[in-house]
Amino acid sequence: DEKSDEKSRSKVKKKVEPRKIPYRVLVSLAVPTDPLVTPGSIQRLRRDVATVLERAIGETWTTRVEINDWLLPTSATGLDRLSAEGLQTRYAGTDWDRVMLVTVSRMGARFDVAGRPYNATTRSLALSRRRVEYDRRGLPTVVGQLVRDMFAPTVQITVGGAKEVEVQVRAGEFPVADPDSEQLQLGDLMEPFLRYRNRKTHSVERIQPLTWTYLKVSERKRATVRCEVATALRNPLQGGGRGVELMAAGVDSVLPSTWLTLLPRRNPSRPLIGHRVVVLSRRLTKKAASTAAPDEGIREGTDEKKRRTELPPPRRLLSDRAGRVEITVDEKMPLVWMYVMSGSNVMARVPFVPGREVETALLLPDDSDRLGVEGHVTRLQGELIEVVARRAVHMALAKKLADAETPDWTRVDRHLKGIDELPTLRSFEDQLEAIEFPAVQSALSDRNRVAANRIRKLCSEARALFTRHLDEAKLLEFKSQIDDIRKSAPTPAKATTGG
Repeated sequence: DEKSDEKSRSKVKKKVEPRKIPYRVLVSLAVPTDPLVTPGSIQRLRRDVATVLERAIGETWTTRVEINDWLLPTSATGLDRLSAEGLQTRYAGTDWDRVMLVTVSRMGARFDVAGRPYNATTRSLALSRRRVEYDRRGLPTVVGQLVRDMFAPTVQITVGGAKEVEVQVRAGEFPVADPDSEQLQLGDLMEPFLRYRNRKTHSVERIQPLTWTYLKVSERKRATVRCEVATALRNPLQGGGRGVELMAAGVDSVLPSTWLTLLPRRNPSRPLIGHRVVVLSRRLTKKAASTAAPDEGIREGTDEKKRRTELPPPRRLLSDRAGRVEITVDEKMPLVWMYVMSGSNVMARVPFVPGREVETALLLPDDSDRLGVEGHVTRLQGELIEVVARRAVHMALAKKLADAETPDWTRVDRHLKGIDELPTLRSFEDQLEAIEFPAVQSALSDRNRVAANRIRKLCSEARALFTRHLDEAKLLEFKSQIDDIRKSAPTPAKATTGG
């Protein structure tokens, strides 16, 4: 009977929805003692912090505040030395969803407060944050606000889509005493991830973040939230099947900027130097992205109102010798779209939230094949200009000599021979084919279909240009005109010497 009761209780527990389950939050408070900071005052601070959090957060958290006795040094430096793997090992046997590590250090008349949150759901450790307080009586409030600001909510994506998703917020059914302590506000950002569980033990085996993908809160009704999707991937939020949970966690900027390194996929050891990065407030249309539109700013208009709205001007950056650009944080635009340009071609179009890490890397398709073809096509275009110019001169002189009162057919034939000796359309097409085929094969061998398609388009446009200017039909028509003039001449003209 006891076993059956336990089974029934476990089934009841399993049926509890995440929206009705509060977060289990551990606040680990590290305070070094000195003559002015006694163990008794540290215990009072612990109790006061617990009271502040209870009044601000309410039932959303099940909170415990403890005194940390293992962090060394007891300062922001000690927090920065921590690793996610170390904290995962330390708290592996516990049920805490979040561990908020906070240090309070007295420096003369001021107190330096630093904190760093560990998210057990995502097994990630965010960057540390710092505060300064000069009044000892204000320490509980400062620590409580820091813990609240470090908290990142967790949601479960229930309805996935390419442009919009619906999520369920953990502990979203509980009211919050302080409106500023709401888990999610309109405009807040989250980063989705996949959590893989063992089908037998249901334990979490691994976490897979969905890179270059973000959710922006657009509508909220208690625990149900609708979000806009910003992603560089093709519909990534379709779920992963059995044993895979599609979730998301809140993200926030801590640093003033993030350094972004541009690397080619084929050879990451050689960063991309001198590439333009255009930072925009929103995503461009496909038509605009395929041109140099990022350099011209963005203008978008609504079809209903037939008006155009000016958006913030783009930021134009150029990668340095290390292939890096600095993406600064703009409070008005926490989420930006980055366009990495190679000439007029868009190599990458990705959303990004700067300020979450010191530096990161963006792997880009290798554009060397297309650039090589572009160089060869430019050379052929230069040769085409020269051929067209020389052909036009020969044709004009031949026509002038043929139309003369006394035609000089020897000189006319000399110009016709000069036309025949010029490179033909076929020679240009053969050169272009010799350039296009190996470049396309090289791009396809690297699984870079975008580069292969761009090479084909580039060569197709060049082929059309050659055909337009070196049309054999026009040349045959011109020679036919000269022959007609020659036949209609009343008497054969005696050839004269000269050029």
